[in-house]
Amino acid sequence: MTPSVARNIVTIPKARAKRVRTRISYMSDEQLERFLQAAKEYGPREHAMFLFAVAHGARISEVCNLRISDIDFKNEQVHVARLKGSLDSTQSLLRVKGNALFNEAAAFKTWLATRQPDANNFVFNSQKATRLDRVSAYRLFKKIAKAAGLPETLQNPHSLKHTAAMRLVHGGANAFLIRQALGHRSFNSTLAYVNPSDADASAAIQKAFSQVF
Repeated sequence: MTPSVARNIVTIPKARAKRVRTRISYMSDEQLERFLQAAKEYGPREHAMFLFAVAHGARISEVCNLRISDIDFKNEQVHVARLKGSLDSTQSLLRVKGNALFNEAAAFKTWLATRQPDANNFVFNSQKATRLDRVSAYRLFKKIAKAAGLPETLQNPHSLKHTAAMRLVHGGANAFLIRQALGHRSFNSTLAYVNPSDADASAAIQKAFSQVF
């Protein structure tokens, strides 16, 4: 395993400014599936919005800002407009064969088929507004996370971004791919998740040369 992981907690290297140590919480495979199942049972909007968040490492404000025009069903792609100086990207809609919880196109279509039309084109609206606000989305996430039996450390929607990052790390993605997938402008943000040991690096060198020679 590339990072130092204990009970789904990754320790980030010392920060540049305050030189403090923080901890990142992320969902295990079983916790993620349980959470998405609870979201789907809560409603098609919640399933679609939180699946989008974890599939693309999107912040909750970026989820709320998603527009219908950002989704390209023909090419099965979605445009992710990042905030806080992160890089925008156009990514494929997630689809895991044999698991409907991870069929992003179907989740979007199910929600849009029941979404009440309004004067705006934000994907996730509500009965009170044409755009779901981040506070309401945060409360929804927390409620669903509790229903799914997740610990308090995972009852923050930002845990979905961390979960996306760690799925990539565990899948063997290199730092360049992780940076692009999450929209990081700086590699310092990516390195919070990727912290290989000397043994990991040695194993990678052996593998790289053995594949060539």
